[in-house]
Amino acid sequence: MKSDRWWAVTKDPLKYRWLMFWVIGAIYFLACLHRISPTVIALDLVLEFGAGATALGLMSSSYFYLYAAVQPPVGVLSDTLGPRRVITIFTLIACIGTVIFGSAYNMTMVTVGRALIGLGVGGIFVPGMKILSKWYRQREFAGAAGIFLAAGNAGNLAASLPLTYLVLLLGWRMSSFAIGAFTLLLAVISWSILRDNPEDKGWKRIEEGPNPSSPAEDDLPETVKPHTRFRIVLSKPGFWMITISTFFFGGPGLTFQGLWAVPYLMDVYGYSRIQAGGLLMMLPLGFVIGAPAFGFLSDRVSLGRKGILLCSLGLSLACSTVFLLTGGKPGSLILGPLFLIMGSCGGGSLSLYMTITKELFPPWLTGTALGLMNPAAFLSTAMFQPFTGFLMDVVGRSGPAYPLAAYYNVFIVMFICMVIGFVSIIPLKIQRTRLYSDHP
Repeated sequence: MKSDRWWAVTKDPLKYRWLMFWVIGAIYFLACLHRISPTVIALDLVLEFGAGATALGLMSSSYFYLYAAVQPPVGVLSDTLGPRRVITIFTLIACIGTVIFGSAYNMTMVTVGRALIGLGVGGIFVPGMKILSKWYRQREFAGAAGIFLAAGNAGNLAASLPLTYLVLLLGWRMSSFAIGAFTLLLAVISWSILRDNPEDKGWKRIEEGPNPSSPAEDDLPETVKPHTRFRIVLSKPGFWMITISTFFFGGPGLTFQGLWAVPYLMDVYGYSRIQAGGLLMMLPLGFVIGAPAFGFLSDRVSLGRKGILLCSLGLSLACSTVFLLTGGKPGSLILGPLFLIMGSCGGGSLSLYMTITKELFPPWLTGTALGLMNPAAFLSTAMFQPFTGFLMDVVGRSGPAYPLAAYYNVFIVMFICMVIGFVSIIPLKIQRTRLYSDHP
């Protein structure tokens, strides 16, 4: 009976694409788990290696530097070599980095392992989106991309309370080895199941929606040289507006969630690690809800992609304002709702950033465009993490903990960055198409 169901899946392109979808989603799940994990093990690294805030910031940011640096070549490779090969190879690199991280005997080795993890998982998201662009119609893409982001960012959810329990049960080293083994398994599965497009399975091409592009761009072959691809993408003003907004919104959010959220809750509110990890779950839980919700809304509501994006960014900015107006310490009763809204808006914004970027260019430039835009948030995070660590070290510790004043400086910088990110979207012009015309 099970074999009959499996046979049916492998013979139906609409079912098979969902099988691939969940394979890619599982790998992206691990990428997001790695992204946020330092906030859970930060105290373990302090106790074992005597790491300070600046050292922790540099270690955590190494992931983002490598992740950001690899995005443009990964984009080109996704358009030329094919996303299946790219995903498999880079998943194996992430596996190696995870093993090195768990085997580390000093902070230098921890940082090397963390950097390799960033390099490896940096080859997952863009080729994953490339596969979606080949297997889903344009009117389906924003919703599918939102679910993909939600599935992957369940890893952020797992990097809060579940990872906290795993580290308490196994220790941070054995936890790394277990994650590495699972990563290796997913690399094997990805090579076995993923296909670049329906034609690779002998099926007809999925209907492509119209992407706005000039006639000169449409006439270019898919074998066009990388520098020409870069020139076309970088010459569009809309690309820069999206990228600037991603830079100033993504970095502060990832820094807070991925490095300082748990220490902040423990230092300022006196929560235990378990309590802080439980509250931190509100951020990724919101992301998992917001990414598909905002994506589906933008597919169906006449307000359009830009209008929905501005609503999402505006809500995030309002939450940041609450932290400023309360001196960096909102009431404990509203922390959960604040984190949930921040996570939901973060997921919705990222889903729309990716969808709008994809729709600014023809299909053969999807990987390159996303590969050039996607590093923005991670480069920002790589810069922001050690910078905020420096700001906190300037204030100094009060015993083993950082005082509220140290975290308040971080919230001020976050607010300024978010204002810039919001304003940069206002002049964005998007070609309006009735993507929702098929829905009654």
